[in-house]
Amino acid sequence: MLAEVVAAALVGMAALWLVLRPLLGPPRGPDLVQEPIDPEETPRGVALLALKEIEFDRETGKLSDADYQYLKDKYTAEALEAIRNEEGAAVPDDVEALIAHRVRALRSAAATAPPDAPACPSCGPRPESDAVYCSTCGGSLPAPAACANCGAALSPDSRFCEGCGNRVAA
Repeated sequence: MLAEVVAAALVGMAALWLVLRPLLGPPRGPDLVQEPIDPEETPRGVALLALKEIEFDRETGKLSDADYQYLKDKYTAEALEAIRNEEGAAVPDDVEALIAHRVRALRSAAATAPPDAPACPSCGPRPESDAVYCSTCGGSLPAPAACANCGAALSPDSRFCEGCGNRVAA
């Protein structure tokens, strides 16, 4: 019986010590965990995100052309200033030339798309090989003419290849 009382007293004292230790001891410093800065939290990220948002709002009809142009000019200037302020960043003053260069690069990438890649009638080849809808305009892509697995001819409404059973549409 005495052993039980001693064990209960020890357990009680340990519990009391665990509870009171944070209150009576010196305060601990904050944990020094360094988290990387989220790119969207930088001035550049905020401005670029705002540009994406106003572009989306314009496409959905929430912004008039005048408001869109004002906001686009404002956030483009902020994004360029933030990019210029980053260490080692070199931004050309001619933004239109930069955009034209990017468009040429995207078009050349589309021209080198794999031959079996689906192609949108208005946007051209898509990078997704199993796409059913265009990722740019949302239009339906034409169905593949042959199975990519066995090469058998496919009917326009087929979801599976009749030759090998491979799924051909999402």
